[in-house]
Amino acid sequence: MSLVRAIHLASCMLLLSGFVFRLLVARPVFTNAKKDARLAFDPLDRRLRNLAAWSLAVSFVSGCFWFWLVAARMSGTNLISALHPEILGTLLARTQFGRLWEVRFAIIAGLVALLFVREQWGQFVKLLFAAALLAALSLAGHAGASIAEGRLIHLVNDAFHLIAAGAWPAGLAPFALFLAQALQADQPDEMQIAASVTRRFSFLSLVTVGTLAITGAVNGYFLVGTLHALVATVYGRLLLLKIALFAAMVVIGAFNLLWLKPQILVAAKSTALGESSKLLRSLRRNVLSELFLGTIVIVVVGALGITPPAAHFEMPTDVSSPHDSSRTSAAQRLKVLSPALRSSLGPTPNATTKQKNGRHVHTTQNHQNSNPQQRRALNQTARNWQGSPECISAISDNENREKATTT
Repeated sequence: MSLVRAIHLASCMLLLSGFVFRLLVARPVFTNAKKDARLAFDPLDRRLRNLAAWSLAVSFVSGCFWFWLVAARMSGTNLISALHPEILGTLLARTQFGRLWEVRFAIIAGLVALLFVREQWGQFVKLLFAAALLAALSLAGHAGASIAEGRLIHLVNDAFHLIAAGAWPAGLAPFALFLAQALQADQPDEMQIAASVTRRFSFLSLVTVGTLAITGAVNGYFLVGTLHALVATVYGRLLLLKIALFAAMVVIGAFNLLWLKPQILVAAKSTALGESSKLLRSLRRNVLSELFLGTIVIVVVGALGITPPAAHFEMPTDVSSPHDSSRTSAAQRLKVLSPALRSSLGPTPNATTKQKNGRHVHTTQNHQNSNPQQRRALNQTARNWQGSPECISAISDNENREKATTT
């Protein structure tokens, strides 16, 4: 699950990064360049379109697989049984996770329709769609699963955190593509453009790093809470690893900003192509190193997404967490499904075995005969967990059947 989440997150970030780099970094530089230099924008534009197309395809496939895994996990069945239409339909139509995926798949469909639109208005629309696709993932994570005070603040903050990550470090990928093209051309005009693009990208990186630091600190306040939880829990230790990797990336970026970028700007004004090429190769090598570290960060984020937040271990004992594994047993997950579906999936964990005519017969506990107060309490718990992508919400059909039983 964590690997699928990481792949999906990375593809959504790369999708946004291509549009951000094109509109905010590369396009303004090439527009103001000489006529001959503008021709170099077409091959870069093709590379960015290919990056967007592949990122969009991976986003769709990994999103479908994520949905499939959640369906299996919620129903307590294997992957094949989770393809049952009623399981998928219940997850899609009657949970926050499913409704979120409906919206996100609609955004992906819109992006597919706009993918090859070359007009400027289309580029801005694609940027907004890609940002919405990435920001919506905040509802599929711990911020969306929260039922505590300040949930809205947490959600908005997490959305900005994701969008900032789509500009940097994900923006390093299209920047690396641009540097590769500039090194292949090895022309004076290309070197001047490379210097201008580097300057604009450095400013964008500086802004997004600050945004990531601030929004990350706010997320830490909601999800970690205390220094003790930061070092004493699995979630806190994973977060410390993420922070260490982020710091290493910032150090490399600071070297690029304070040392390489000034030298590139000076070399671009001279006729020494060899010196400019050497500096650009050093810059590209550092950018690829940052990308490697950023890939590890995404893998860590995928693991964080399925790990109970450290703050939940600091809660009082009378406050239940939506990540409490003891409350997400297969029997409780299957309770919201129809009786016909539960029987088709086989006995639940509450099943007992009786002897009948010399054969073993499985029987399951009849939930309708349980205490009505207990059933209503379980439905209330399910409603409280509706924001959690790992917990299925109570459905109205189930409540209607219970009301009919009690009357």
